[in-house]
Amino acid sequence: MREYSVDYKVFLHHVYEYQKGVRRMILCTLAIDELHEAEARLSRLSIPYFSQAVPKGHRANLFFGSSECLEALSLFLGNRPLNTLSPEEDFIVGAMLGYDICGQCQRYCKRKKTSIASTCQASAC
Repeated sequence: MREYSVDYKVFLHHVYEYQKGVRRMILCTLAIDELHEAEARLSRLSIPYFSQAVPKGHRANLFFGSSECLEALSLFLGNRPLNTLSPEEDFIVGAMLGYDICGQCQRYCKRKKTSIASTCQASAC
């Protein structure tokens, strides 16, 4: 029997949660070799998904869930990696994924303040 990585075990748990209706959309980051196995599993289960390579790495982001949510996210992201999103876009993606809203607000404020400070330094405010 194959020994799965912790990331793949988390993926399997998310599949279970999706099937039980606990989550409508999920993001998992997996090693490329596990990504193909995960995509095959999602296909067998008829669960919609799309993946996106993580820049400078041998990993990929795997989004799966309801087709409506994935279509909206795909249109929203385009081909842009997650680390290039603005604080506002990052907040929206986190909310779409069902992350804790207070945590998302804290993350947004921190990222926005950093963004404002770096913009101010660049333009010598």
